[in-house]
Amino acid sequence: MKTYFIFTFILVFSILAAAQDSTILTVERPKNPEINSGVNAAINGDTKAAESHFLKARQNDAGSRPGGIEAASAFADPKNGKPNFGKMRFWLEKTAEDFPEDPEAFLLLADIALSEDRLVESSMLTEHAAKLIDTDKVAKERQKNLILQAENIRADIAESRERWNDVLRSLQRLRVLEPENGNYLYRLGIVNFRSGNRSEAEKFLNEAAAKDKQILPALVVLAQLSEYDGKRDEAKKILDEALQKNGEEPRVLITAADLALLWGQLDNVKKYAEKAKKLAPETVDADIPLGIVALYEGNYTAAEENFSEVCRSFPDNSRALTGLALSLCEQDDKQKLRRAFFTARKNAEDHPNSVDAQTTLAWVLFCADAVEEAEKILMRLFENGELNSPGGYYLAEVHLKQNRKDEALIFLKSALESKAGFPKRTAAEALLKKLQEE
Repeated sequence: MKTYFIFTFILVFSILAAAQDSTILTVERPKNPEINSGVNAAINGDTKAAESHFLKARQNDAGSRPGGIEAASAFADPKNGKPNFGKMRFWLEKTAEDFPEDPEAFLLLADIALSEDRLVESSMLTEHAAKLIDTDKVAKERQKNLILQAENIRADIAESRERWNDVLRSLQRLRVLEPENGNYLYRLGIVNFRSGNRSEAEKFLNEAAAKDKQILPALVVLAQLSEYDGKRDEAKKILDEALQKNGEEPRVLITAADLALLWGQLDNVKKYAEKAKKLAPETVDADIPLGIVALYEGNYTAAEENFSEVCRSFPDNSRALTGLALSLCEQDDKQKLRRAFFTARKNAEDHPNSVDAQTTLAWVLFCADAVEEAEKILMRLFENGELNSPGGYYLAEVHLKQNRKDEALIFLKSALESKAGFPKRTAAEALLKKLQEE
């Protein structure tokens, strides 16, 4: 439940931020001081004062963005302290009630409903809002952005329902409104592929890649999408095609290495990453897959070197910090174990929603003989339904240390039920065999 609320905060804050950052909404004009006063009153808990300020702001600037949406944004913004979902939602609902002629609060509530899989409610809110946009109650400079919001929600709802033709219609309408936005081309490629039209998918994805050099070549995207959709054999075939066509591009090779890692093809991971490193020695993108392979091989010194290289360039990279902590704690060196602890703790603090960061901290604590602390972290993940395969193995080791063999067996078997690979999988399999033979 806790993770769900955090996700909703992030989702809604990003929606509000996107709306604020839009060129449609940032037309140069003085910000109404009544809005600032109302937001401050809302933050201080004075709802009546905030309501009064927002009403005056609306009277002074008819058709402008209702102040209650600014208040909701303030409660969602981490810069103002811990986000308060209840207050954020309260101000969105109050705005919809106080200014029923304005569509924006309805659209934001529709997006929340969509994120919670309440598709009927989301659709009804969206269609209600759409009828309010093109009226004299909404400032002209706001209307285009609101139309874009509504059409994007329609597309998302249709995609959730796998109504591909409806998605395509919405995306084509969005392209007309924003012809320079390559994201719509990208989405058209994905939707065409999922609806069984690969040739159209490739066409749109190639167009998207031509507009935005950050987008991977079409075949690579389709391989990723097939893997995501659980079509692994298809993903492997498409990746082979991608490598034949774009196999000299470092970023394609890095993506291929990541996919090969999911498939347990460690030789290919190493081959692709080493080739990428050779083609682009100035980048550190290849060091993460190379470091992971080194962890699997038990070459912890090499892994430390790879992950340290990434952390020097990207000190907040959670994946690299996780790998670095794991490589350090396995080297039977007190100074490195201490460094592993500080690395893992900072990673866990900076990325509280990362299960990998939390389980890694638990393993480092276990290696440092802080068994009870390790157990607390792992049991919390287990109780929240978030314990992954490595975490299951770590918890089994914790229980063995506490002479709780039966519980250790349960978690060990659970960790190995999944086919997913992890560096300690061989050790977990050996431990299970040993315990079953005893």
